[in-house]
Amino acid sequence: MKPSIAIITIGVDDLERAFSFYRALFDISDEQIGAGEDHVAFFFDDAFSFVLFPREQIAETAGKEVAVAGTPGFVLSHRASSPKEVDEILDKVLIAGGAIITGGTESEWGYSAYFEDSEGNVWELMATPPAN
Repeated sequence: MKPSIAIITIGVDDLERAFSFYRALFDISDEQIGAGEDHVAFFFDDAFSFVLFPREQIAETAGKEVAVAGTPGFVLSHRASSPKEVDEILDKVLIAGGAIITGGTESEWGYSAYFEDSEGNVWELMATPPAN
């Protein structure tokens, strides 16, 4: 895998407070901000986004309990070229000593999977569907 960090997602305790902070900090137009009930995304360009996500949901995604030491405060996301590449990377993760959290799954966002490296850091692999 040649790393290509496309998204950095950080866990926050108060989504509104964190949004206010980063909105004031980043020089970004309203058109470059997307929000849902459980996240806020800042789209800097076609290749990089910064996402705020509730910490407890990051822990759930990683298969951890919030109170457990080592609960991740962020997720590194790698944009793969295809679902096949996502699955090939997952094979390498296992060989290298990592662990698969969730195997490849189709969703409205494309095809994605989550894994832990050998130190418990969480990665997302994603292959986004082609633009219409």
